[in-house]
Amino acid sequence: MKPIADLHCHPTMHPFAYKEANKKRKNNMWWDNPPKKCQRKSGFPEYFQTSIPALIRGNVRLVLASLYPLEQAWLNPKFLGTGVVSDIIAKQVVSHLPVRYINKVQSSTFNYFEYLNKEYQFLTEGSNKPHPYKGDKWKYIVATDASDVEEAKDDEHTIVYVPTIEGSHALVSGNAKQLIDDPVVHQSTLNNIAEVKKWAHPPMYITLAHHFYNGMVGQARSIPDGVASTVLHQQVGLNLPVNERGEKVIDCLLGINEFEGNGRRILIDTKHMSISARIWYYQKISEYNNEKSDADKIPIIASHMGYGNHKSMLDSIEIPDEDKNKYEKSKEFNPWSINLSDEEIKMIFKSGGIIGVNLDQRILSGDDVIDESKDFKRSDIRNNRANVVKFWTEQFAKNVLAIVQAVHSNEDIEEAEKASVWDCISLGTDFDGMINPVDAFIVSDELPKLREALADYLPTVDLFNQLRGSLGVEEILDKLMYDNVYDFVIKHYH
Repeated sequence: MKPIADLHCHPTMHPFAYKEANKKRKNNMWWDNPPKKCQRKSGFPEYFQTSIPALIRGNVRLVLASLYPLEQAWLNPKFLGTGVVSDIIAKQVVSHLPVRYINKVQSSTFNYFEYLNKEYQFLTEGSNKPHPYKGDKWKYIVATDASDVEEAKDDEHTIVYVPTIEGSHALVSGNAKQLIDDPVVHQSTLNNIAEVKKWAHPPMYITLAHHFYNGMVGQARSIPDGVASTVLHQQVGLNLPVNERGEKVIDCLLGINEFEGNGRRILIDTKHMSISARIWYYQKISEYNNEKSDADKIPIIASHMGYGNHKSMLDSIEIPDEDKNKYEKSKEFNPWSINLSDEEIKMIFKSGGIIGVNLDQRILSGDDVIDESKDFKRSDIRNNRANVVKFWTEQFAKNVLAIVQAVHSNEDIEEAEKASVWDCISLGTDFDGMINPVDAFIVSDELPKLREALADYLPTVDLFNQLRGSLGVEEILDKLMYDNVYDFVIKHYH
């Protein structure tokens, strides 16, 4: 069986935080911190989902590792300031990170770009160093370009990391307040991009927006109703378009217009961007790609997504995401605008882009599905019994098939092209990204079980058999679980 590739996860997030907090435990990427049975229902997991031992056990060998200086708004709950009560909420409700690290992030002197560089150094410092694991010598490498990925492909004891970044706040030499209030700080952003492009291991892409406003591009709603939405500040910047500052940052990252030839291209991941920002960006890329050859097109990345069950992007915001009825009346799929509409699936496909399907319960599921999942006995979840595995396998598959069907049912796409939709879908788990993972597959160890469950389930689905064409089940799973990410990296990471 082929190895597995993950288009989007956060393997450095927890161990980096523990090292920054001067902890002697959990402070490196080799630290094995698997979940206890009682933790299988954790909303924000304390265990490590993508530790190197977990990746080894899961045969995950290609990882697009997202560097993410933690947004201060996670840790400064409104009405509470930054004192002891805030620390408790941040640790127990939001992040499960050490308090000493939380206090660093909360500081008025916290600098996003400084911490981006620190996390990058943390990732790279152990690269290419042999490490014993269960009688074998393993190592990880941080790729410099596609040739490193290609060279390591057949080395069964090497894990390859390709750096990425989540949130363009990471490129700003300042804190959360300065992102919005201090235009001088933003003037350094273009210089910081130039510096990042000169890293020995440059990021392949950046997820431009994230949960909170970065002063450049508005974000889509991502925090569900409950304690988190009550105490956090996501309304600032919600649904705003790209501003002039953001347009310049995008051109600089892509190396186009006035920034032509400014170094390695850093691709844009549209996850978390507001609908108005995505509409603008898709139009921009469509116009750029119009007269380009396939080799010169800029591909659109949507790295950790679900299907939103809307025909168009405008349909997805006809009812605002803030309207509780929007989610409460949903059935199979999450209708929030953070998820994909048929229109943008077509645009990603036509650009030669790639879609990573998330393993977050809420992103993958409408309200009816979440309600049904609550019927499982606690013992079923703790022991990961067959009924739990089947349930979440089906939900993951429904999202994949809905994305494929969006291309097959589109009259603007030539029939001969439609079969290649299976080449643009992958796994983008968002593991260790403070998600609520589907109960059946909560760590990288369990990704082979996801593949096995899909191999059993998909051939029983009429829609799959209509959409598969001449492709076999194993061939499709090879693409979904490894080949598509590998091929995308080989084509674009240079």
